[in-house]
Amino acid sequence: MNITKVQISPIVPQGSEIKRRWIAFRNRYIPIRFYQDDRHYRASVIQSQDQYFYQVGNTTIQITAYEYEKVIQNPRLYYFSSALKLHHRLAKAKELGLGMYWPEHAAAPIDLFDQINQVRSSV
Repeated sequence: MNITKVQISPIVPQGSEIKRRWIAFRNRYIPIRFYQDDRHYRASVIQSQDQYFYQVGNTTIQITAYEYEKVIQNPRLYYFSSALKLHHRLAKAKELGLGMYWPEHAAAPIDLFDQINQVRSSV
């Protein structure tokens, strides 16, 4: 099992006020509550044999090998990034109560949104 920790956050333009503030506090201790919220968090990207998972807190979703590589390379939330796609899939899994407490219980499936659409169309 290979576990990679990534810091998920939105992309910040180089000349922005936020970027200047973070540079000012770069080497200082900052309590976790000031930089962890729904758009700034730590995620675990897991490779277990030939399966791949994305875990935040106690919620885990299954991902593809391509998404695994891309989210490690670029963990930023913007337009069409893999991190943003996984962010929304994880939020939906949390909302539905899927993927809790992996590996004791199954992770949320890759085709989560397809399954939801099938249920809606059958009703």
